[in-house]
Amino acid sequence: MKTRRAVIGGAGAVLLAGLGGLGYRAWDRGAFGSGEGPATAPWQEWRGRPGDGPRRPLHAAILAANPHDTQPWLFQAMGDQITVLADRSRSLGSFDPFRREMHLGVGAAIENLMRASAVFGYAMNVIVNGGRLTPSPGPDPVKAAHLWLDAAPSGRDPLFEAIPNRHTNRGPYREQPVSLPALHRLADLVSDHEVRVAFIVDAKARANLAALIVAATERIIADPQMSADSARWFRTGRREVLAHRDGIGIDTAGLSPLMAAAAKLLPDQSAAGVDRYWLGMTRDVQTIAPVLGFILVQDRLQMGSAIAAGRAWQRLHLAATDMGLAAQPLNQPVECVDRNAMLGRSDEFAAALTKFAQAPGWEATFCFRLGYGERPAPPSPRRPLSAVLVNSA
Repeated sequence: MKTRRAVIGGAGAVLLAGLGGLGYRAWDRGAFGSGEGPATAPWQEWRGRPGDGPRRPLHAAILAANPHDTQPWLFQAMGDQITVLADRSRSLGSFDPFRREMHLGVGAAIENLMRASAVFGYAMNVIVNGGRLTPSPGPDPVKAAHLWLDAAPSGRDPLFEAIPNRHTNRGPYREQPVSLPALHRLADLVSDHEVRVAFIVDAKARANLAALIVAATERIIADPQMSADSARWFRTGRREVLAHRDGIGIDTAGLSPLMAAAAKLLPDQSAAGVDRYWLGMTRDVQTIAPVLGFILVQDRLQMGSAIAAGRAWQRLHLAATDMGLAAQPLNQPVECVDRNAMLGRSDEFAAALTKFAQAPGWEATFCFRLGYGERPAPPSPRRPLSAVLVNSA
């Protein structure tokens, strides 16, 4: 028969072993760290160094907004010329069958590149490639734009200064209205002959648009291929984040710090579980904001229009950051439009978005929300500049 001391000692050993195992999992999964380490180092290195020459602005370019943090860009830097390529191997598949969202991300990178170039003493000229986006193109990179730099006086730009602070905020927003003068400033900054922005502030209209976004999310998670293509870009533990340095992880999913730590300690969810969480967050948190809106172009499937819309979103998000505002893409309705077009089936989302915009001849290519975040958003993982430079000299 075991003595009481032996029983207690055995139980203590089991407890210590359990705590040790829990401690290791907490370390292995990065349960109590957020926005730290090598995966987010590019956010601290965003200014580059004077010795980098014409490549220096590329440190800012790789911090641009992009779909699902796929970072779908490559750069060729040859002397004073830079070619920007869309890396079609990093696609969202059925989420983005025309690679429209991919080119939005490339456009956002070009906007950061232009902002940084002016501050670092370069006048940057850009020629954007045209052509129509087609369904399911191959994985080879395609040239999106060619830029060349001339020496020019450097200047100050508040949008450039906002680059390291601009993060997608998927958490809750406060019930605090955004002033009309602030929205007018953003509209003036974004709108031109290629792009327009529409802000929805009326409570009833916002509720109706929120319902449309939720319906689109339900459509997406009911589509097995779209669900699988989404799950492919979700990152969980610390090791996976460090290995890929891309995608949406627990830290950037909009959870509170306590909930994020708990989620890292629990077993990984299935794709269906992640989908249910996404739908719940969309319905209960992410469509609740003082402003919903979308960016409009005349033809969403023109490459040049997609790039221009991406540049516009980057400007808007940088300016919003400078104003102390939070922002998040909510592009599910347009993703459903593209999916329906690829499959040749009827679509109700495009007409509904057009009705909200009240802009004949224009169509939505990007939906979002805007407001004041209850807490700051952490930085997303980013690949280093060296990983996206190709055939450069």
